[in-house]
Amino acid sequence: MISRYIQNFIKYIPLLCCLTSRDFKLKYRRSILGVVWSMLNPLLIMVVVTSVFSVILKVDSSDMPFAVFYITGSLIFNFFAEATTSSMTAVISNSSLIQKVYVPKYIFIFEKCAFSLLNMVLSSIAVICVMIFYIFTGEVKIHPTIFLIFIPMIFTFLFSVGIGLMLSTLTVFFRDMVHIWGVIITIWLYLTPVIYPIKMLHASNIDWIVRLNPVYYFVDDLRQFMVLGSFPGVDHFVFEGFSCGVVLLFGVVIFKKAQDRFILHI
Repeated sequence: MISRYIQNFIKYIPLLCCLTSRDFKLKYRRSILGVVWSMLNPLLIMVVVTSVFSVILKVDSSDMPFAVFYITGSLIFNFFAEATTSSMTAVISNSSLIQKVYVPKYIFIFEKCAFSLLNMVLSSIAVICVMIFYIFTGEVKIHPTIFLIFIPMIFTFLFSVGIGLMLSTLTVFFRDMVHIWGVIITIWLYLTPVIYPIKMLHASNIDWIVRLNPVYYFVDDLRQFMVLGSFPGVDHFVFEGFSCGVVLLFGVVIFKKAQDRFILHI
């Protein structure tokens, strides 16, 4: 059965590529700088956040410069936020195509996550530029572990697909989910050490709440591989693999059970 699903997925890869290309063109249509914004936007936000939290509020990220700390964390979290948010309306926004021809509906969720992954790869150029700057200042060193950054990216992608499948199903039947998720993703941001190091929570004994958050591990892994040159413990990968597996399984089951009724609500 699994091989049949794989063959079916391979059959629709051209459509997946076509939809991704469409979203890419739509995003940068009539934009003067075009794709450059994928690199410029995270740099501009990094300057603002660093000015507020590092210079004004004096947030200490002693393991690395705050600018590097923030931009590496935001790279993963922004990917997760964009992938899940865009996946919510993936089925609804493609209703005209779904009503005309047979297309596996999960393709639309997978495409949104793939497009967000492409945006993250482009945004990685901004991260590399910041890294190079701090390498020249001597505050950051290059490590061989940088070639392992694909690991947290893959984990984030799988986790986002699972969440996206669940969200897209809920949104078909309950449109208010779009607004609710906007609030949830904001709360999720503050439960993820993107703008603050987790050591700040040790004194209040609430860091255990953050450690239940899978996205924290994705962010931490990227920083360890890319900046610190260290390798996360096995417990990291066990928790990440378990979280991705459970979320993906729930997403597939929920989506599969509800997809035949989508046509009645889109």
